Amino acid sequence: MTSNSKKHALFLAAMLSATAVPMTSAFAANNLMELLFGSRRIESQPVLQPNQVRPGAGESPKRPSVPVKRVTVTAPTNYDYKPEGLVQVDFAKVDPQLTASADHGIVSPPQMEQFGLKIDHLKDAHVLAEKEIADAIVSYYATKQRPIWTASYDVTPKAKAVAALFAKAAEDGLDPADYAVSLPSDDYDRSDIPARLKELSAFELMMSARALRYAMDQGEGRINPNRLSGFHDLAMDRVKPRDVIDQLGSSNDPSATLQAFAPQNKWYSELKQNLQELGDSNEPVVRVTAGTMIRPGDENPEIKNVVALIKAKAPKDYLLNHEAVLQAHENANVYDESLVEAVKDFQKGQGRKADGVIGTNTIQALQGETTASKRDRIIYSMERLRWLPHDFGKRYVFINQPAYRAQYFDDYAEKLAMNIVVGSPTNQTYFFNDTIETVVFNPSWGVPRSIILNEMMPKILGNPSYLENSGYEVYDKSGRVIPSSSVNWYQVAANGGGVGIRQKPSLDNALGELKILFPNSHDIYMHDTPAKSYFKRDMRALSHGCIRLERPRDMAAAVLGVPVEDLKQYFGKNERSVRVKDQLPVYVSYFTAWPDAATGDIQYYDDVYQRDAYLEKAFLKTRAVRQTNVQAAQTARL
Repeated sequence: MTSNSKKHALFLAAMLSATAVPMTSAFAANNLMELLFGSRRIESQPVLQPNQVRPGAGESPKRPSVPVKRVTVTAPTNYDYKPEGLVQVDFAKVDPQLTASADHGIVSPPQMEQFGLKIDHLKDAHVLAEKEIADAIVSYYATKQRPIWTASYDVTPKAKAVAALFAKAAEDGLDPADYAVSLPSDDYDRSDIPARLKELSAFELMMSARALRYAMDQGEGRINPNRLSGFHDLAMDRVKPRDVIDQLGSSNDPSATLQAFAPQNKWYSELKQNLQELGDSNEPVVRVTAGTMIRPGDENPEIKNVVALIKAKAPKDYLLNHEAVLQAHENANVYDESLVEAVKDFQKGQGRKADGVIGTNTIQALQGETTASKRDRIIYSMERLRWLPHDFGKRYVFINQPAYRAQYFDDYAEKLAMNIVVGSPTNQTYFFNDTIETVVFNPSWGVPRSIILNEMMPKILGNPSYLENSGYEVYDKSGRVIPSSSVNWYQVAANGGGVGIRQKPSLDNALGELKILFPNSHDIYMHDTPAKSYFKRDMRALSHGCIRLERPRDMAAAVLGVPVEDLKQYFGKNERSVRVKDQLPVYVSYFTAWPDAATGDIQYYDDVYQRDAYLEKAFLKTRAVRQTNVQAAQTARL
């Protein structure tokens, strides 16, 4: 099935979800994208054994007495990030005669230039690279049988220009060490040509490996976001190494070719400019490793950094009261009782909960907003931009979760912006992009399976009349509304499926007067809400994952491309779906540093889901794996 076909099928499922629910536990969802709930796990909790005898008409199932397990739905988790491993660029199985003759239009070895590298020289080079890159390199050189970065016994000006680009990688928030290549000197011993060819062969392969890595890093990111957590759902593998090396081999300006892989939009340019303006900080920096959590009694090497920050940032009267304790713990790695009490006093002074736990909030209070922390956040944002399409288009909706903000752009300019409510830390909103297709007016709310099983089920089991009394209706697999009292809820609780629950259109409906759909497998959409007071709060990560809009009518009119007044015809008692004629992309994103749409100044936001910390850990792990290549090359030369 094509991508468009899948999306069409999802849309149809959304439209039909109000009238039909499959009976199997795998398809027990009754809402839009809950039908695909693949990214959530099913767990069990004790409930009572359902009766084996079905109740008669008008009878309620009797409360059983044998405990069984109740099904619940759990949210995705953060993963232990696994970087791409490195393999040897291996020409051992390459037959140059066969590969050359297979590539029509390329001359065979006897007709190649008299001097310079040959496949046999490359076979002896020891270079490690990511497997997809290594395979592309072997395929290119085995087929083309000509170097890209050397001519005769010399390094080409093109190679030197690309090496200079690599040296400036930090300007793009990348690590120059990931692309480091030692340029062979222009001066060499002309009496020892074999040694020169050995040096050039290693350089040729290393240069190609680093160029492909640079293109892939700029094109879709150093980090694969889908390996960070189940909350990331982004298209990868857009950059094909075999295509890239072909481009580099035929390009008159490989440096420009590589630069074109970076995102080509105003947001990336403004982040890059602000990163450059921040410059390198000369301030004394003590940093606590991202994601650090130290509880009383723990042993942790970060304790000495916490003590150093307290000594640098705490008020004078605090330092006088705790001078002896801080002095005694300058090089400590055990979080003992005396230091715990000192930390509690610091937390009290900051107006925070004095629990003695050194976590994100305490560390943030100690480190503050330094130049270094601003640089880090900009670098994280530049990386996340690489995960998304590099051209957002001229018309789109942009949702930034840490900013609690939704913006509508047309002709590349912001036309509308509003506050939003996003998922709570335990019900996080996903990071993905999709296409807005439909606006539904006077919507019924098909209660997500996670809410039915996790939150409503205990109330239903305790009170069979709970649903009717609360304005919900129950329907079976045919879409027929049935009395709640006729359902064996103990069986539903045990197997997770069988019926659906929905809230009819009303002023009290959880979705308010409209919802805006971009069909996806995460059951995420934008909608109105009767809980208007939430928009006045500073911290607005409060929903079950969907995006609540402060001004839903304005957003609906914008995506439909009509004046707000034209929407009046759709409001009433009955649910009505209106197709978006000119469909547009929506970017449901996560940026803790982002340019202001009008000024380009960077605004910094709290890392509400702690995703910066996990991204930083992934950077460190990736750097460690990539340094293996440097160490291996040094060992090979000894």
